[in-house]
Amino acid sequence: MVVAARPAVRSSIVRVTVEPAFRTRLRYLRLGRARIAIVALHPPGMRWGGRRTLWYLGQPGRSRLRRVTATTSRALAPNRTLMRATIRVRRAGRFAFAACFNARSRRALGGPGEHRRCRGRRFAGGPDAPYQGHGRAPFGYPIRHAIARARRYLADRRGVKSFAVVTNEDRLYGTDVDRRFVSASVVKAMLLVAYLRMVDDQHRSLTASDRAILGPMIRRSDNSAATTIWRRVGDGRLRSLARAAGMRNFSISGIWANAMITAADQATYFFGMDKLIPSQFRAYARYLLAHIVGYESWGIPAVARKRGWKVYFKGGWRPTARGQLVHQVARLRRGHNRIAIAVMTDGDPSMGYGIGTIEGVTRRLLSGHA
Repeated sequence: MVVAARPAVRSSIVRVTVEPAFRTRLRYLRLGRARIAIVALHPPGMRWGGRRTLWYLGQPGRSRLRRVTATTSRALAPNRTLMRATIRVRRAGRFAFAACFNARSRRALGGPGEHRRCRGRRFAGGPDAPYQGHGRAPFGYPIRHAIARARRYLADRRGVKSFAVVTNEDRLYGTDVDRRFVSASVVKAMLLVAYLRMVDDQHRSLTASDRAILGPMIRRSDNSAATTIWRRVGDGRLRSLARAAGMRNFSISGIWANAMITAADQATYFFGMDKLIPSQFRAYARYLLAHIVGYESWGIPAVARKRGWKVYFKGGWRPTARGQLVHQVARLRRGHNRIAIAVMTDGDPSMGYGIGTIEGVTRRLLSGHA
């Protein structure tokens, strides 16, 4: 470096680090998503637009973040570049994120620790890596304490039991959520959607004959109607629907009523059911699941409707070697909020006891404000 003086004075080489500046804006969306926008401020002419940008997510304090998506950067001006992505945050609470791209000119800014190439599924750029930040994802509804109360309540109930709830942030919680149970009539909600998908594949509308079978199967849980529908769709279409819904533990062998289900799979299925139903039949399916006969509208709807929720549900019950089996699964809507609840019980001393368990879990989950 030359210092302006008379005569000129030349010093030894001095290292200067030019730190990149950036502005971050984070906006939380519904269903556990966060929209992150980072604007990098840099000297003109660095040509950072059009770069493949990798996004990483993880827990604060952990050195390695996991890659979750990739986008393309966009030049806003000669000295400004935008990196933007919508990221699914699967866990509530604090999280760390980082955006990374490779460009030769990027080595002109920042220290050596900021120039590690990012191309893998994990990123360990260190605390000084550019374009990173922190956020806090909301827990959602039902609230954490309500879920804990439901767990404690269920632990004191007799029999074999499980429950799962998908919150309005699309996160699943519960007790023994992957315990497998015989389905009984709960699988009729899957038979309904499998049949509607089959009709859509045939490029036709529902006939009066179709409606005469589907209506009784759902609204009053008619077993003969369910057998007719099952023979038409077959196990293959039920398995295909389970895969499309992301079910991990569904299986069927023999008659439809012996299908094996879990609370996690059923809560997930009901939460996202609308996406699985062809659009031309969506209103019809909702109508059936919301207008089940009054003498079968116990459990979740008996509790939720009093609190202003619209309930789409299906229950199942039958005697087993353990005692009485009583299940119920429902999707609940109120305003912009959507949640799903599945309660599975077996070995109940009576059907009334099983219904009481379902209502007790629901009452605790719906405490607090959405």
